[in-house]
Amino acid sequence: MKLDFEEQRAGGTAKDAILRDNERAVSAVWQAVAYGDPEKSGMDSYYADAALRGVYTYAKDNNTRKTSWAGTLRYFHRQVTVFDKTSAALTYCVDESKANVKDLKTDKVRVVETSPDSYVYYNASVKRDKQGVWQIWKLHEDRGSQRCQP
Repeated sequence: MKLDFEEQRAGGTAKDAILRDNERAVSAVWQAVAYGDPEKSGMDSYYADAALRGVYTYAKDNNTRKTSWAGTLRYFHRQVTVFDKTSAALTYCVDESKANVKDLKTDKVRVVETSPDSYVYYNASVKRDKQGVWQIWKLHEDRGSQRCQP
């Protein structure tokens, strides 16, 4: 698994902190999928409320099916809008065209054909917790979004 975050500065301390915490949030989910333990992944540090329930269920479902992925996910067009000291919105695209499904029982990789669904747009609501971490509390996915197509 390789996560490739498009290098960018959002232009401001809070915006840059949100982008860094987003990278950690995404990494925590994939760590839970890869190692089969959502409890120890740290997802609860970077997700809250409905978003935490969603990513936990996603990771747990992959663990139950004994599936993961191999390859590279590219994160790009990340945009941050800060509303106040504790709330913001984050949008970004993910290119899954170089990632494939991995069966953890057999260790075999199934090549997934690239299609419009290989490009996903995310819209996240984030809030800053008492420790200063920008947590995703609401997350919407739009698979096949025109905004992310090459």
